[in-house]
Amino acid sequence: MQTIGGRGPFQWFRWASTPSGVAETVRPSAPLWSASTALTLVVLLPLAWSSLSLSGTLWTPLALRRSMSHAELVSLSGAEPTVRVGVVIDEPRIAVSSPAGLRFADALTGQPAGEVGSHGIVYFTADGALLAAQSDEGAPASGVPSLVLRPAQDGAPIIIDGKAFRGAAEIRAVGQGRVTAINILPLEQYLLGVVPLEIGPRETAELAAVEAQAVAARTYAVSHLGGHVEMGFDLFGSVEDQVYGGLGAERDESTRAVQRTSGHILLFDDMPIRAFYHSTCGGRTAAVEEVLDREPAPYLQSVSDQRPDGSDYCAQSPRYRWTVAWTPERLDSIARPGLAAHFGVSSDEVGRVDHVEVQSRTPSGRVHDLVFRGPGVALVLSRLDIRRTLRSERGILFSTDFAVTDRDDGLVELHGRGYGHGAGMCQWGAIGRARAGQTYEEILATYYPGADVVRVYGGDGG
Repeated sequence: MQTIGGRGPFQWFRWASTPSGVAETVRPSAPLWSASTALTLVVLLPLAWSSLSLSGTLWTPLALRRSMSHAELVSLSGAEPTVRVGVVIDEPRIAVSSPAGLRFADALTGQPAGEVGSHGIVYFTADGALLAAQSDEGAPASGVPSLVLRPAQDGAPIIIDGKAFRGAAEIRAVGQGRVTAINILPLEQYLLGVVPLEIGPRETAELAAVEAQAVAARTYAVSHLGGHVEMGFDLFGSVEDQVYGGLGAERDESTRAVQRTSGHILLFDDMPIRAFYHSTCGGRTAAVEEVLDREPAPYLQSVSDQRPDGSDYCAQSPRYRWTVAWTPERLDSIARPGLAAHFGVSSDEVGRVDHVEVQSRTPSGRVHDLVFRGPGVALVLSRLDIRRTLRSERGILFSTDFAVTDRDDGLVELHGRGYGHGAGMCQWGAIGRARAGQTYEEILATYYPGADVVRVYGGDGG
């Protein structure tokens, strides 16, 4: 394990728009954003910095993020970054409070903008592109685009629409009478509300899997800083990025795992990796380009999840193997709306679908192309679009690792393996490996071959 945090600017990151619209990291030809540049900007923009930074952290103020495109550079220089997480997005009203009371500041100028007591709840709406606020204990100034809200006492939670969070918040008017709430907090504290939801409650013998999850989630967050800058935040607090539950989601074993791995991320060729992970691989992970619209990566190869005895480490997953069976009528009711949405036509134009057949598979055995057939119908979908189209009340199809059987009773049956896209770390495989005595470093080395675990900053996660 390497440690390079605290030795000056260690790494340069640039975010570039990809065809899928997802921010990815790419190597710049030369650094354009340095620690000295950051210090200069602190001097030039003290109000923006003081209104949006948190005590003990170093980060890029929103005023600067707004001015940077995804092709510009961000650096970490040995200090724990602050993250901005979109927790309530584009709603007509948001309620905010704190048991310690709240203090408000204009997000652009840093000027104080009011406060409410410990029993006060502030309701934010928007009048066009400006905030409007109401409270029975006084209210912050209205008529500004955004406000930063801090608990009046350090360490007190901030309550946003009934859910408790660490750190501070920004409330933004986003147009057309809608508002968005952004939780602003140190990265390690953010992970306390992510890791337990991403890997679930775990036993002491499985701690190495939780530690591996903490490193993967931290790496994902670092590589997506600035990922939604046009919306004012880095990460969605949901499945669009990583599920984030705030204070209410925290668990002792996850907190311990975050603290034990504090500041550690996965690097390949001195860059943070694309740390994809999924629930259950079913016995073998997929190379990323097999299942997602992403460029190949040496650390996202297909790897076996098999134990020395021939069983699979992820065999304890409830979705290690699965079966679904549909009548032709039920298949039609599931597939036709998804096909219509995908191709931008009406359900009538799609026509009746009563059968599916595998047209091609990936090297790891997953379905790459699936043909949807019916009278006069032969439509082909690939990879993730297959799962999205074969959606039921349980959500999208568990995986693309399946075989199709036409039963004698007329049912169409899918026999599947695993849950999720299949790229990167298999979470249930990590749990099995932890139970077998592997360390989190060994687990990560298996699922991200060639990547190094490196400590890039300090932080206590508490």
